[in-house]
Amino acid sequence: MLTPLDTSGWSRADIMREARMQSGALARLGVWKRLAYSLVAIGFILGLWGTNAAQGIAVTIGIACLVVGVPASIVLTVGINRGKRNVENMLTDAGVDVQELLRPRSKKDADAAKRAGARNS
Repeated sequence: MLTPLDTSGWSRADIMREARMQSGALARLGVWKRLAYSLVAIGFILGLWGTNAAQGIAVTIGIACLVVGVPASIVLTVGINRGKRNVENMLTDAGVDVQELLRPRSKKDADAAKRAGARNS
């Protein structure tokens, strides 16, 4: 069984670094989620085509894609949603206004934030 990590002694910088790493991991998981969605779509299309064209192999491959893709996409979607909530909670604990970060911005604001982030790194 996993033991919880004691983060009581972490500084704000430690929390921010961990939130940044988790955000990167969530972005990579998002790629896998899109691949799982694609697998579901391919399985559905192959299944439909196989039943209409009387191609048993296409139906078999389509069902296999669905059997793999549907659970994978569900697990990844739930994991990513919970991970995002975890990162938001970490940022809130670090004193960052999450609602301000999620506020829609103009392209000019986004470019200025990128430049400021590049200077701080």
